[in-house]
Amino acid sequence: MPPLIRFILRHGLIGFCIGVTFTTLILVLDVGAIRTLTRASTEGTVLRLMLVFLISSTFISVQIAIAVMFPPSRKHDPMAPPDKGDQDDNQ
Repeated sequence: MPPLIRFILRHGLIGFCIGVTFTTLILVLDVGAIRTLTRASTEGTVLRLMLVFLISSTFISVQIAIAVMFPPSRKHDPMAPPDKGDQDDNQ
C-alpha cells in the first residue's frame, strides 16, 4: 500500500476512535439530555448511529488536517518526507 494512503487511513482511524469516544462520553454523561431523548424515541438506535457517524466524520477530517499541516520530523517518523538537510546530504 502506498505510504500516502497508509498515512490517511492511519489518521482517519485515529480520528474515528476519538469521535466514537467523544460520542460515547456525550451519551454516558447525558449532555443536553441526548441519551434521554434517543431512548424515548422509537428510532433511538438509528439516531445514535447517525450521531456517531456525523461526529466521527468531523473528527476524522480534523485529525487528517492536523496531521497534514503539522508533519513530524524525519527523526521521529520514518514515513515523514525528508528534510532539506537530508536531501543535500544525498546529493
